[in-house]
Amino acid sequence: MTQFHRMVLIIFATQMKIPRKKKFILKFRVALQTLFLLSSFSLFAQSARVQVSVNEGLLEGRMKDGVYIFKGIPYAKPPVGNLRWRAPEPVAKWPGVRKAIDFSARPVQKSGILYEFRSEEMSEDCLYLNVWSTAKANDQPQPVYIFIHGGSFIHGDGSQPAYDGASMAKQGIVYVSINYRLGVFGFLAHPDLAKENKWGASGNYGLLDQVAAIKWVRDNIAAFGGDPYRIIIGGESVGAQSVSAHMASPLSKGLFAAAIAQSSSLLDSRRLIKSKKASEKMGIDFAALTKSTSIAAMRQIDEKRLLKIASKGDPRRFKPTVDGYFLNQFPIDVFQAGNQAKVPLLVGWNADEVPALAFYRLRRINPENFRERVNKIYGEDAEELLKYYPVKTKAEAKIAGSKLGSDWLINYGTWQLAELHAKSEAPVYRYLFDQPHPGLTSKTINDGNFFQVILKKLINKAITGSAFHAAEIEYALGNLEVQGNYAWKPGDYLVSKQMQSYFVNFIRTGNPNGESQNQNNLVNWPQLRSTQTNRFLRIGLPSKVETEADTTKNRYLLLQKISFGE
Repeated sequence: MTQFHRMVLIIFATQMKIPRKKKFILKFRVALQTLFLLSSFSLFAQSARVQVSVNEGLLEGRMKDGVYIFKGIPYAKPPVGNLRWRAPEPVAKWPGVRKAIDFSARPVQKSGILYEFRSEEMSEDCLYLNVWSTAKANDQPQPVYIFIHGGSFIHGDGSQPAYDGASMAKQGIVYVSINYRLGVFGFLAHPDLAKENKWGASGNYGLLDQVAAIKWVRDNIAAFGGDPYRIIIGGESVGAQSVSAHMASPLSKGLFAAAIAQSSSLLDSRRLIKSKKASEKMGIDFAALTKSTSIAAMRQIDEKRLLKIASKGDPRRFKPTVDGYFLNQFPIDVFQAGNQAKVPLLVGWNADEVPALAFYRLRRINPENFRERVNKIYGEDAEELLKYYPVKTKAEAKIAGSKLGSDWLINYGTWQLAELHAKSEAPVYRYLFDQPHPGLTSKTINDGNFFQVILKKLINKAITGSAFHAAEIEYALGNLEVQGNYAWKPGDYLVSKQMQSYFVNFIRTGNPNGESQNQNNLVNWPQLRSTQTNRFLRIGLPSKVETEADTTKNRYLLLQKISFGE
């Protein structure tokens, strides 16, 4: 999904712990796979095809511009038929050589033309991942970065251009993008589903898919030149929510060495995650909508029909659940008790996450409507909150609307993740992305019918000059050139080079300050410490270290105290 499409949606709508015996076996496997990797890469490089051996069999990918690319690698059995709404099962071995040239089908979703995919079709058979690597003979194993896509848990896949891995691979990172089940397919909970397993759990299948993908990478990434002891997980939006969930989950501990969370977490309020009781009650209500009398009957419903039923009402109602298996507690409780994975964390958000238009829901932007909206959301707490968002003019109403909307939906939860993790004394590095977006090219704006052109002009007006939700992804992954419909300027490439360098350093060492510090003119990024005044890195032109204003922290503390509106 491009930033243009994201804006349309916004407006409208430490070390890995492996047992000693397993560690020996894994090291032995790493050695064998690395030997195969080196020989196969050299054998097939001239033909632009490359083969590697993974636990399930042989894979054939391709080489492009010095990058070895393997697409559509299965990491679990297809979750179809009787495997719908079950935890992912290990993928079976395959005979011969399996082609890994094209992206797999994306998860079942109703994304329409607003999303840009490189996958050709959609299917429940979607549990695949993609690998980019530049491993060469005699190289040391490279660090691994697994990126978890966003999309409200109902959109997206690992094929989207913004998530391309070639640029990161050229920086010496083995990059992995993954698919996982979405919406009703990935998060439906129901008491009858809980009876099917010994844990009494239901829901969270999409998050269990992510665990299965990480485990597959751990067991096989050496074949691609990756270091199974240096796996970093990261994601944006609900991808970042997923990262915070893995940090809190007993199933994920020890699977990753560090984490990156961009613009969100599950710690902002409990409205983003449901209790088992609430989720299963919703599952019962949904089953009634399908007119099914059993889970077995629901498993027989065609995927497109099931999606159509789930899309009625609020398609985002299927959310992560405290299921007693993947999550034993709400993540906020895990972090407050200091029981999360104590890994280095790079975390932050953007300066203009939510545009004022979205906060006002397309109503006129003025002081009167601002106060009315705040009163509707926060009720009796509105007056106290308004002290931190002073509004007297239309200009101030626009700024305050964007600021409160951003705090409400994105910033507070991300801030809370950073604050609580810093209290555990794990390394935390916080950023604020503040590079103004250049907007669409004139060619892109004028390409389409009359109504499309008008819409794009309106959207372009909203995004140009702002650092909106998801705008940082291409900068961080070095993918500006992949998105040719934006009017990138030299300054954008400079910011991208710097931001990607910070991310690469962090993936390598758990510290964003490192090898490329001097050649890329990187300022020293201070660690966030709970016992000191909060300092963070504002990323832009120029990037600089700033100290958090007391009013900002007090604003978030107030949001924490009064919780959130609907």
